[in-house]
Amino acid sequence: MAIIDMATTYSTNEFLDNLSKSGVIPRERFDAIVVRDRLRDIEDACEVAKIFMRDGLLTRFQAERILQGRYRGLTIDDYLVKDVLGAGGMGWVYIAKEVATGWDVAIKVLATSERSNQGMLARMQLEAQAGMRLTHPNILRTHGIHKSVDSHGEFSYLVMELVRGITPLEMLAVHRRIDWQQACDLVMQAAIGLHYAHDMGLVHRDIKPENLLVRTNGAVKILDFGLAMVDENDEEFAMAMIFGQDRLGTADYVSPEQTLNSYRVDHRTDIYSLGCTLYYLLTSRVPFPVSSTVGKIQGHRKERPQSIRELRPEIPERLELIVRKMMTKRPENRIQTAAEVAQYLAPYAERKPVEFDFERVLRWRLKQARQRVTLQKLRQHHSDTLSTAAITPPQAELETRIRHDTRVHRAGSDDEPSTSDSNLSSSSTDDFQANS
Repeated sequence: MAIIDMATTYSTNEFLDNLSKSGVIPRERFDAIVVRDRLRDIEDACEVAKIFMRDGLLTRFQAERILQGRYRGLTIDDYLVKDVLGAGGMGWVYIAKEVATGWDVAIKVLATSERSNQGMLARMQLEAQAGMRLTHPNILRTHGIHKSVDSHGEFSYLVMELVRGITPLEMLAVHRRIDWQQACDLVMQAAIGLHYAHDMGLVHRDIKPENLLVRTNGAVKILDFGLAMVDENDEEFAMAMIFGQDRLGTADYVSPEQTLNSYRVDHRTDIYSLGCTLYYLLTSRVPFPVSSTVGKIQGHRKERPQSIRELRPEIPERLELIVRKMMTKRPENRIQTAAEVAQYLAPYAERKPVEFDFERVLRWRLKQARQRVTLQKLRQHHSDTLSTAAITPPQAELETRIRHDTRVHRAGSDDEPSTSDSNLSSSSTDDFQANS
């Protein structure tokens, strides 16, 4: 594997010294290779790095870091950091190898700027508790949460199951469109995993395409229970106090009730978000594609998204009804359980393999993550910025008005059909038409 367009100001001896200090390669083996290949006689440090990569002793990520002089942080306790798996609102996720077993795992580390953020620490603790509590084939497994120390001080990190997969969002970036049968299968699997989580007393509260991971065989894993609501949980209370009760979720997929108070929702908020996710997978657009957070929230509370069949006529009419039933404004009128969602989608679901180059996906994620970091710095003082982890609530006056409008809409709208299967099965869309 070649290092592409990689330059360094470090000499070969400086590179080798930094590599030795990184702890990535056992000292005896490192010394033996340096002598065997007479590496200190090679002038170009990049060529030396390629030799270690050729022998499988360095990954491209490790080599680039050390060529930049950033040799610290490539070992975390008993783990060797091999590559960047992804990045999000909390920090970075790495592919790492457990030295004792040789197993590859995923490690999530809070960004240095977030280490003292009590909300982020509570969120990581919640994610760890939820992940260790849940054992299901459709949910990413968390092995544990640990603390370590580096040059910046103490930090926490999660050790999780490594899944070499892509998100549905990335699938759309690669393939432009997802077969509607495959979209149904992805969401059906997510519904099965959510039903298990709900039975275990957890509500995810941030279901969206980015939090689903798909393997090459089409199997789905639900990610990131960092915003999960857990019964009688101190971290949940801490997050409510730190973030505010109406700030959790992602605006494109958040349920109407969660925009009002994310602390007083139940499992049906996940069903709404899963419906928004299916809408996105079927249409390649979010339900309310407006630029402002306030506009998105208004859409979820009182508007109807454009018809799926207008955007994609080949979608079966009954499937559109299922999605609309999942996205009904009032929780009591939605499909009531994730198990029912899976049951309704099963006739339309078709498992298909997913083709992707995982190494290219990793490079794309790293590029996107770096761009997000740059944008976040530019937008940090902008009042209408949507975080990847939270939504900015509307101003108080608008909040009061939208609450009133939502109550008026609820009072007489037949956008709130009954939950009976006979209604769902109807070929007529009259039950879903808004009053004039």
